[in-house]
Amino acid sequence: MNRKVEILKRVPLFRDLNNQELEKIAQITSLKEYPKHSTIFMEAQPRTTVYFIESGVIKVTKVDNQGNEQVISILQKGDMFPHVGFFDDSPYPGTAQTIQNSKLLAIPIHDFDRLLDANPQIAKSVMKIMAVKILQLQRRLQEVISGDVYHKVVMTLLRLVDEYGVSKDKSIFISLPLTHQDFANMLGLSRESVNRVLNQLKKENLIDVSRKGIKILDLKTLQDKLS
Repeated sequence: MNRKVEILKRVPLFRDLNNQELEKIAQITSLKEYPKHSTIFMEAQPRTTVYFIESGVIKVTKVDNQGNEQVISILQKGDMFPHVGFFDDSPYPGTAQTIQNSKLLAIPIHDFDRLLDANPQIAKSVMKIMAVKILQLQRRLQEVISGDVYHKVVMTLLRLVDEYGVSKDKSIFISLPLTHQDFANMLGLSRESVNRVLNQLKKENLIDVSRKGIKILDLKTLQDKLS
């Protein structure tokens, strides 16, 4: 079977389509590979393509008025991006870069718009995804405006557990290869202040941090930090 069809089957947006429908989508889809640290598109560029992640990790960032990078979202296998602008001609809302070597499915935006027009069920699924992303952004905003640095870091760790955590050997592993700078940019904080909190949590045997991700060693105690 067409490799693109096999990949499309694993995309949540298309899971309810039959093979014939997937074959039609495969015809307007191209496979793209990006090395680590590649830029896929830049903020404010004309929006030409919608992407689906076959493998790898993508971060989407924006630059504030002071020139500081802010990480808006981290995306993994099966995710679609961008999540906005399907019903207008708005440009890309942020800059998308690969954190790991990544393989993507790409569909030209005009073809994707026609796909939504012809398949109301897919359009409905897209709106559901957009609604979930809005809720996630609201939670991110709560993290940024709430409490001191310690509480902001703990809230972010708990959100990452909910979104990316996988239970493993009585712990929870967040398989995101984020640098401390990426983590700080998610909260609009300095790397030094975030490092201090992460090191404190490590000393308390609540987390362990490596290049592969973050291991939550004691979720209950970490949750209690916010009470």
